[in-house]
Amino acid sequence: MENQNGLSIDVSPLHRFLLSARFDAFQGTGVHARIVHGIGAAIVSGIFQPGDRLPNDPELTDQFQASRTAIREAMKVLATKGLIEARQRAGTRVRPRHEWDLLDADVLSWHSPETISEKLAGDLIELREVIEPVAARLAASRATEEDIENMVRASNLMAAGLDDLEIYYEGDVAFHLSILAASHNQLLKRLNGIIGTVLSLSFSLQKDTLVGPKEGLEAHWDVVERIRAHDRRGAERAMRHVIGRARDEIGRRDDWARRPAGG
Repeated sequence: MENQNGLSIDVSPLHRFLLSARFDAFQGTGVHARIVHGIGAAIVSGIFQPGDRLPNDPELTDQFQASRTAIREAMKVLATKGLIEARQRAGTRVRPRHEWDLLDADVLSWHSPETISEKLAGDLIELREVIEPVAARLAASRATEEDIENMVRASNLMAAGLDDLEIYYEGDVAFHLSILAASHNQLLKRLNGIIGTVLSLSFSLQKDTLVGPKEGLEAHWDVVERIRAHDRRGAERAMRHVIGRARDEIGRRDDWARRPAGG
Protein backbone atom coordinates (compact mmCIF):
# COMPACT_ATOMS: atom_id res chain seq x y z
CA MET A 1 0.00 0.00 0.00
CA GLU A 2 1.22 3.54 -0.70
CA ASN A 3 0.80 6.57 1.58
CA GLN A 4 -0.33 9.99 0.40
CA ASN A 5 3.23 10.80 -0.70
CA GLY A 6 3.36 7.73 -2.90
CA LEU A 7 5.79 5.89 -0.65
CA SER A 8 5.33 2.19 0.01
CA ILE A 9 4.35 1.35 3.59
CA ASP A 10 4.06 -2.02 5.31
CA VAL A 11 0.47 -3.09 6.00
CA SER A 12 -0.27 -6.09 8.20
CA PRO A 13 -2.70 -8.79 7.04
CA LEU A 14 -5.04 -7.78 9.88
CA HIS A 15 -4.97 -4.15 8.76
CA ARG A 16 -5.76 -5.16 5.18
CA PHE A 17 -8.67 -7.23 6.45
CA LEU A 18 -10.01 -4.30 8.50
CA LEU A 19 -9.97 -2.19 5.34
CA SER A 20 -11.77 -4.84 3.29
CA ALA A 21 -15.44 -5.00 2.33
CA ARG A 22 -15.74 -8.09 4.53
CA PHE A 23 -15.33 -5.91 7.62
CA ASP A 24 -17.69 -3.12 6.52
CA ALA A 25 -20.71 -4.77 8.18
CA PHE A 26 -19.17 -4.18 11.62
CA GLN A 27 -18.29 -0.51 11.16
CA GLY A 28 -21.50 0.77 12.73
CA THR A 29 -21.01 -1.21 15.94
CA GLY A 30 -19.29 -0.10 19.14
CA VAL A 31 -15.55 -0.30 19.69
CA HIS A 32 -15.72 -3.51 21.75
CA ALA A 33 -17.87 -5.29 19.12
CA ARG A 34 -15.60 -4.12 16.28
CA ILE A 35 -12.58 -5.60 18.01
CA VAL A 36 -14.31 -8.92 18.71
CA HIS A 37 -15.73 -9.18 15.19
CA GLY A 38 -12.54 -7.93 13.55
CA ILE A 39 -10.16 -10.37 15.20
CA GLY A 40 -12.70 -13.22 15.27
CA ALA A 41 -13.51 -12.90 11.58
CA ALA A 42 -9.79 -12.60 10.75
CA ILE A 43 -9.13 -15.88 12.55
CA VAL A 44 -12.04 -17.72 10.92
CA SER A 45 -11.08 -16.29 7.51
CA GLY A 46 -7.62 -17.81 7.85
CA ILE A 47 -5.64 -14.59 8.19
CA PHE A 48 -4.44 -16.05 11.46
CA GLN A 49 -3.92 -19.80 11.40
CA PRO A 50 -4.14 -22.19 14.37
CA GLY A 51 -0.96 -21.78 16.39
CA ASP A 52 -0.29 -18.26 15.10
CA ARG A 53 0.52 -15.60 17.64
CA LEU A 54 -1.76 -12.57 17.53
CA PRO A 55 -0.37 -9.01 17.48
CA ASN A 56 0.43 -7.68 20.93
CA ASP A 57 -1.73 -5.18 22.82
CA PRO A 58 0.07 -2.02 21.61
CA GLU A 59 -0.26 -3.18 17.99
CA LEU A 60 -3.97 -3.94 18.42
CA THR A 61 -4.70 -0.65 20.21
CA ASP A 62 -3.14 1.09 17.22
CA GLN A 63 -5.05 -1.03 14.67
CA PHE A 64 -8.43 -0.45 16.32
CA GLN A 65 -7.76 2.96 17.85
CA ALA A 66 -8.98 1.53 21.14
CA SER A 67 -7.86 1.39 24.75
CA ARG A 68 -5.83 -1.52 26.11
CA THR A 69 -8.76 -2.32 28.41
CA ALA A 70 -11.10 -2.66 25.41
CA ILE A 71 -8.59 -4.94 23.68
CA ARG A 72 -8.25 -7.18 26.72
CA GLU A 73 -12.02 -7.42 27.24
CA ALA A 74 -12.46 -8.39 23.60
CA MET A 75 -9.77 -11.05 23.98
CA LYS A 76 -11.68 -12.54 26.91
CA VAL A 77 -14.76 -12.85 24.69
CA LEU A 78 -12.78 -14.55 21.94
CA ALA A 79 -11.30 -16.93 24.49
CA THR A 80 -14.79 -17.97 25.66
CA LYS A 81 -15.62 -18.77 22.02
CA GLY A 82 -12.66 -21.14 21.90
CA LEU A 83 -10.72 -19.17 19.28
CA ILE A 84 -7.69 -18.08 21.29
CA GLU A 85 -5.71 -18.81 24.41
CA ALA A 86 -3.28 -16.59 26.28
CA ARG A 87 -0.20 -17.91 28.01
CA GLN A 88 2.48 -16.10 29.96
CA ARG A 89 5.57 -15.44 27.85
CA ALA A 90 3.98 -17.26 24.87
CA GLY A 91 1.48 -14.51 24.09
CA THR A 92 -1.99 -15.01 22.67
CA ARG A 93 -2.30 -17.73 20.07
CA VAL A 94 -5.05 -19.11 17.86
CA ARG A 95 -6.42 -22.43 19.09
CA PRO A 96 -6.91 -25.47 16.82
CA ARG A 97 -10.08 -25.33 14.74
CA HIS A 98 -11.59 -28.38 16.45
CA GLU A 99 -11.61 -26.40 19.72
CA TRP A 100 -13.66 -23.51 18.30
CA ASP A 101 -17.24 -23.20 19.56
CA LEU A 102 -19.08 -23.76 16.29
CA LEU A 103 -22.41 -23.55 18.10
CA ASP A 104 -21.64 -19.91 18.80
CA ALA A 105 -23.62 -17.74 16.39
CA ASP A 106 -20.74 -15.26 15.98
CA VAL A 107 -18.19 -17.96 15.14
CA LEU A 108 -20.53 -19.40 12.52
CA SER A 109 -21.39 -15.97 11.10
CA TRP A 110 -17.69 -15.16 10.62
CA HIS A 111 -17.49 -17.92 8.03
CA SER A 112 -17.97 -17.11 4.36
CA PRO A 113 -18.73 -19.44 1.44
CA GLU A 114 -15.00 -19.40 0.68
CA THR A 115 -14.00 -20.53 4.18
CA ILE A 116 -16.68 -23.20 4.74
CA SER A 117 -15.18 -26.62 4.20
CA GLU A 118 -17.11 -29.43 2.53
CA LYS A 119 -17.19 -31.17 5.93
CA LEU A 120 -18.65 -28.14 7.71
CA ALA A 121 -21.21 -27.65 4.93
CA GLY A 122 -22.33 -31.25 5.39
CA ASP A 123 -22.47 -30.81 9.16
CA LEU A 124 -24.69 -27.74 8.78
CA ILE A 125 -27.18 -29.74 6.72
CA GLU A 126 -27.09 -32.63 9.19
CA LEU A 127 -27.86 -30.24 12.05
CA ARG A 128 -30.88 -28.98 10.12
CA GLU A 129 -31.99 -32.56 9.45
CA VAL A 130 -31.84 -33.33 13.16
CA ILE A 131 -33.82 -30.29 14.28
CA GLU A 132 -36.18 -28.92 11.62
CA PRO A 133 -38.23 -32.01 10.66
CA VAL A 134 -38.95 -32.61 14.35
CA ALA A 135 -39.98 -28.96 14.73
CA ALA A 136 -42.32 -29.33 11.74
CA ARG A 137 -43.88 -32.46 13.25
CA LEU A 138 -44.47 -30.66 16.54
CA ALA A 139 -45.86 -27.62 14.72
CA ALA A 140 -48.45 -29.85 13.02
CA SER A 141 -49.88 -30.53 16.49
CA ARG A 142 -49.35 -27.16 18.13
CA ALA A 143 -49.38 -24.35 15.57
CA THR A 144 -51.84 -21.55 16.22
CA GLU A 145 -53.57 -19.47 13.56
CA GLU A 146 -51.00 -16.75 14.19
CA ASP A 147 -48.21 -19.27 13.62
CA ILE A 148 -49.77 -20.30 10.31
CA GLU A 149 -50.07 -16.65 9.31
CA ASN A 150 -46.37 -16.15 9.99
CA MET A 151 -45.52 -19.13 7.77
CA VAL A 152 -47.75 -17.81 5.01
CA ARG A 153 -46.25 -14.33 5.30
CA ALA A 154 -42.73 -15.75 4.98
CA SER A 155 -43.76 -17.92 2.00
CA ASN A 156 -45.27 -14.90 0.30
CA LEU A 157 -41.97 -13.04 0.76
CA MET A 158 -40.22 -15.95 -0.91
CA ALA A 159 -42.71 -15.71 -3.77
CA ALA A 160 -41.97 -12.00 -4.11
CA GLY A 161 -38.29 -12.85 -4.41
CA LEU A 162 -38.43 -15.44 -7.17
CA ASP A 163 -36.45 -13.01 -9.32
CA ASP A 164 -34.38 -11.60 -6.45
CA LEU A 165 -32.53 -14.19 -4.37
CA GLU A 166 -31.79 -11.76 -1.53
CA ILE A 167 -35.52 -11.31 -0.95
CA TYR A 168 -36.14 -15.02 -1.56
CA TYR A 169 -33.67 -16.07 1.11
CA GLU A 170 -34.87 -13.42 3.53
CA GLY A 171 -38.29 -15.04 3.30
CA ASP A 172 -36.74 -18.50 3.50
CA VAL A 173 -34.97 -17.73 6.80
CA ALA A 174 -38.18 -16.23 8.19
CA PHE A 175 -40.08 -19.35 7.11
CA HIS A 176 -37.81 -21.81 8.89
CA LEU A 177 -37.70 -19.70 12.04
CA SER A 178 -41.49 -19.56 12.01
CA ILE A 179 -41.55 -23.37 12.07
CA LEU A 180 -39.29 -23.42 15.12
CA ALA A 181 -41.57 -20.91 16.86
CA ALA A 182 -44.66 -22.94 15.93
CA SER A 183 -43.20 -26.02 17.64
CA HIS A 184 -43.96 -24.29 20.96
CA ASN A 185 -40.99 -26.11 22.47
CA GLN A 186 -39.16 -23.55 24.54
CA LEU A 187 -35.77 -25.22 23.98
CA LEU A 188 -36.22 -25.44 20.21
CA LYS A 189 -37.33 -21.82 20.13
CA ARG A 190 -34.12 -20.87 21.93
CA LEU A 191 -32.22 -22.29 18.97
CA ASN A 192 -33.55 -19.65 16.60
CA GLY A 193 -30.33 -17.61 16.83
CA ILE A 194 -28.04 -20.47 15.94
CA ILE A 195 -30.45 -21.94 13.37
CA GLY A 196 -30.90 -18.50 11.79
CA THR A 197 -27.13 -18.27 11.37
CA VAL A 198 -26.93 -21.85 10.04
CA LEU A 199 -29.65 -21.04 7.52
CA SER A 200 -27.88 -17.90 6.35
CA LEU A 201 -24.66 -19.85 5.84
CA SER A 202 -26.50 -22.69 4.12
CA PHE A 203 -28.24 -20.28 1.76
CA SER A 204 -24.98 -18.47 0.97
CA LEU A 205 -23.66 -21.84 -0.23
CA GLN A 206 -26.78 -22.58 -2.28
CA LYS A 207 -26.99 -19.32 -4.22
CA ASP A 208 -24.72 -20.28 -7.08
CA THR A 209 -26.33 -23.67 -7.63
CA LEU A 210 -29.99 -22.97 -6.87
CA VAL A 211 -32.17 -24.78 -9.38
CA GLY A 212 -35.85 -23.98 -9.63
CA PRO A 213 -36.68 -21.46 -6.88
CA LYS A 214 -40.33 -21.86 -7.85
CA GLU A 215 -40.16 -25.59 -7.13
CA GLY A 216 -38.41 -24.79 -3.85
CA LEU A 217 -41.23 -22.43 -2.93
CA GLU A 218 -43.78 -25.13 -3.70
CA ALA A 219 -41.92 -27.51 -1.37
CA HIS A 220 -42.20 -24.91 1.40
CA TRP A 221 -45.92 -24.47 0.75
CA ASP A 222 -46.30 -28.22 1.15
CA VAL A 223 -44.86 -27.93 4.67
CA VAL A 224 -47.41 -25.22 5.48
CA GLU A 225 -50.32 -27.26 4.18
CA ARG A 226 -49.23 -30.37 6.10
CA ILE A 227 -48.99 -28.34 9.28
CA ARG A 228 -52.33 -26.67 8.63
CA ALA A 229 -53.88 -30.14 8.19
CA HIS A 230 -52.31 -31.35 11.47
CA ASP A 231 -50.49 -34.04 9.47
CA ARG A 232 -47.53 -34.74 11.73
CA ARG A 233 -45.80 -37.34 9.58
CA GLY A 234 -46.54 -35.43 6.41
CA ALA A 235 -45.09 -32.22 7.85
CA GLU A 236 -41.92 -34.02 8.88
CA ARG A 237 -41.55 -35.65 5.45
CA ALA A 238 -42.19 -32.35 3.68
CA MET A 239 -39.52 -30.60 5.75
CA ARG A 240 -37.05 -33.40 5.04
CA HIS A 241 -37.74 -32.86 1.34
CA VAL A 242 -37.00 -29.14 1.69
CA ILE A 243 -33.71 -29.81 3.43
CA GLY A 244 -32.87 -32.54 0.92
CA ARG A 245 -33.10 -29.95 -1.85
CA ALA A 246 -30.63 -27.80 0.09
CA ARG A 247 -28.27 -30.76 0.45
CA ASP A 248 -28.42 -31.38 -3.32
CA GLU A 249 -27.71 -27.71 -4.10
CA ILE A 250 -24.72 -27.59 -1.75
CA GLY A 251 -23.51 -30.89 -3.20
CA ARG A 252 -23.57 -29.39 -6.68
CA ARG A 253 -21.50 -26.47 -5.39
CA ASP A 254 -18.88 -28.82 -3.98
CA ASP A 255 -18.84 -30.81 -7.23
CA TRP A 256 -18.24 -27.63 -9.20
CA ALA A 257 -15.49 -26.55 -6.83
CA ARG A 258 -13.66 -29.85 -7.44
CA ARG A 259 -13.83 -29.58 -11.22
CA PRO A 260 -10.45 -29.09 -12.93
CA ALA A 261 -9.86 -25.64 -14.38
CA GLY A 262 -11.45 -25.35 -17.80
CA GLY A 263 -13.45 -28.52 -17.20
